[in-house]
This record gives sequence, structure tokens and C-alpha cells, in this order.
Amino acid sequence: MTDSVAHTRLLFAPGDLRGAEAIDDVALVSALGDVESAWINAQAHAGLISADARAEAVAGIEATTRSLLSEASALEALAADSESGGNPVIPFLKAVRSQLGQDASRALHKGLTSQDVMDSALGLLMARVARQTHARLDVIAEALVGLSDAHASTVCLARTLTQPALPTTFGLKAAAWASEVQEVQSLTPRIDYVQVGGAAGTRAAIREFAGTQTEALLREFHVQLRGPDAALTSIPVPWHTDRVRVLNWASHLTQCVTVGASIARDVLIGTRPEVGELSLASTGGSSAMPQKLNPTSAVLLHRNGMRAPGAMATLTSTAAEAIEERSDGAWHAEWPALSELMSLAVSSLIMLQTMVEGLSVNPDAMLKNVDTASPGIYAERLNIAFGDRLSKTEIQNIIAPDGDPVAALSAALAQHPVAGDDALDLADFFSPENYLGDAEDIRQTIIATINGPEPVSPGLLPFASRK
Repeated sequence: MTDSVAHTRLLFAPGDLRGAEAIDDVALVSALGDVESAWINAQAHAGLISADARAEAVAGIEATTRSLLSEASALEALAADSESGGNPVIPFLKAVRSQLGQDASRALHKGLTSQDVMDSALGLLMARVARQTHARLDVIAEALVGLSDAHASTVCLARTLTQPALPTTFGLKAAAWASEVQEVQSLTPRIDYVQVGGAAGTRAAIREFAGTQTEALLREFHVQLRGPDAALTSIPVPWHTDRVRVLNWASHLTQCVTVGASIARDVLIGTRPEVGELSLASTGGSSAMPQKLNPTSAVLLHRNGMRAPGAMATLTSTAAEAIEERSDGAWHAEWPALSELMSLAVSSLIMLQTMVEGLSVNPDAMLKNVDTASPGIYAERLNIAFGDRLSKTEIQNIIAPDGDPVAALSAALAQHPVAGDDALDLADFFSPENYLGDAEDIRQTIIATINGPEPVSPGLLPFASRK
């Protein structure tokens, strides 16, 4: 182990590196520093500490943050020191105080508890991740709408329970994907994450030292973390054991992963050589079989979809286990699960965008697969159109493989003549283009909905640059 290499597990999960920056140890330490600095600045704004104490404390926080981020060994030492108190806030504060004089040291973290800082820091990271996912989902939906428009009339095979069902269009399929993506984007939660409750959620110590300036202090802390608009909102109440909001964050992150996995599953089926309907611009090779072009991005998206439920289940449990004024383990169990979902959501959407933008469609293969599944895929149409005249056996005979369905249908109808048969044109009865129902109307409705009024972007902080 050298100072340039930290303990990571990125090689166990290729693709995770894409989301690592959003929620790695560096991001967390930076966020802890941001929260503590915001509290110092809020105290100064409320007239509770001097300008000199503010400047010294903020400089100490920034210097400690830089020091911790400069060497992997420093982060590892912080992790080791976090074990005794159960969270990284305590050793972080110890490192900062070692650089401060008495007044600045007293102002640091004054009236707060570790949960205030840890919750606010994780919420800060979640807000930045949510802004990323919101923007990325918009780009992906736009790409899928373009794909849908380009293949509005491309006939392909609809499959249900893995089996050929009916003719449809790839344009409708891509529109359905776009609808899923837009739905996830529309459900992006409002990340109201500022936590200020003090030791037991009553703000007793804060009221004790801030007195009549308590409201000004709390409001400015909110502004420091959320931006100027926060001055117009109510001061958030403590939510030490109200973990439903964390569960809501996790739900959005899981949806980001799930929508990528679902689309990837369809793409994986389409890229099978025996299906041949889709191909990816960027594919991975095989170490043993040079002829293979593996659809790696889709494979990794599918993998992420199988990883997310475990983390989501953990956060469901921690929300249920949130007891008293601070949970004994449930709070601590949130951090790795939530960080896992943040990383998965970011990496999944990056890979999903890459996959969608590199997706190629083979209309000839799609039509060939429709023809191969014919005339069986017209059984429904036969039953609807002629079920009152033809028996199930007769319909089965008409759609027999390698037969002539038009001739068989004509012969069967001749056995059960009715007025108007002479006007029937059966030549195109088994043409897929003539049994698409409302596919195009549905597609256009989906696209119009997606292209409707712009969704309101959540009021979230932009992703901050590294310190």
C-alpha cells in the first residue's frame, strides 16, 4: 500500500468508477467541511462570533479538508479513527480543532451533533446526485424520442413471456422506453436535507447560546447550504428519526438503476446473433473468443439492476428501525446503502446514455423475425375477425407453419359463406403493417407527453468541484 492508492473495490464492479466521484470518501469529507463551514458562517452572520473567529475556523476546516484529501493514508487514518465514535464527524472535528485557537475552536460545531453534520452532508451529496440524474434522464429521454421518430414505421415483433405475440413498431418500443425514463425524471424528489436538531432534536443547546438570534442563525445556515432562495422558505424542523425522506431519495436512485436495467434487458435480447435486431456501437471483446463482440454496457446495466434491490431493502429496514431520538445502528446502516445507490444511479445513467446513443437498429432483421413468426402471430386477428364463423381447429389450420394462410382462410370462409364475402380482400390480411392497431397514435401520444411542458427542475445545488 502506498500513499497514492486508497482502499477501493472498483475492480470488483467495472463501471462503478463512473459514479465513484459523486459519493466516494473525498466527496464525503468535502461535504462534511462544507456543512461545518456553513455553520461557522451562519454564526458570524447572526453576530454570534467575531469575523476573526469565523475566518480562523473556516481556514482550519479548509486546511484540514485539503490535508485529508492529499494522501490516501490520511483518509485511511480518518476511517480508522471513525470506528471509536461510530462516524467520521468526530475525528474530522478533532483534526480541525488541532489547528484552532480558543474562540474559533469553541465556535466550531457549537450546538450541533454528529447526526446534524452527517445527515446534512449526505443530503448535500444526494442533492448534487439528484441534479445529475435529472439532467442525464432528460438527455436520455431526448435520445430515445429521436430513436422512436426515426423508426416510427419500422415493423418488429412484439414478444410476451418470451414468445412471439403480435406485430408492433420499434418506434413504439423506443417511445415506451422514453416514457419510462421521463416518468423517473418526473419523480425526482425535492431534497430538503438540512438537519439541525442538536443532541436530541430539540435544539436546546442552540437556543441556549444563540438566544434571540436562533432563527437568524438557522435561516442563514439553510441559506449557506441551499442558496439565497432558502431565505424565503420556512426553517426545516429536525428529522433525526424521520427517515422516510431518506427512503424517498433511495426510491428515486433505485428507479434510475431499474429503468436502465429494464431497457438493457430488451437490448441484450435484440443483440443476440440469432435475433440480430440491434447492435451497439461500443462493445467489449472476449479474452478467449476473439470473434465475440459482447454488449458490455447493457450487461453492466443489467448487473446494476440486480445490485440495487439489496441496498433498497436495507434502507427500507433502516426506516422501519428508526427509533427514539437517534437509532442504534439503523442510522449508521443508511450510509453505505445510500452511497451504493447514489453510485449505481450515476453510473447506470451514464452507461444508459452511452448505450442508447450507440444503438443501431436492423429493420431487415426485425422484418425477418416477423415473417418467421408468421402466420401464427395473426391468430388473434383471425379470432376477432372470423371467430364467429370459424372453429379453433380451423383457425389453427390456417396459421399452420409453412402453409398458405391466405388460401387456407379463403377455403375456410367458403365453407361458411355469408353475404359480403365477395367484397373481402384477403391478400393483405396477413401483412404486419395492416395489424398494428393504434401503435402510431399511442407512440405519438407518448412523444407529445414527453415533449410537453418542461418538467420543473428540483431546486438542488450544482455538483461542486473538488477542493
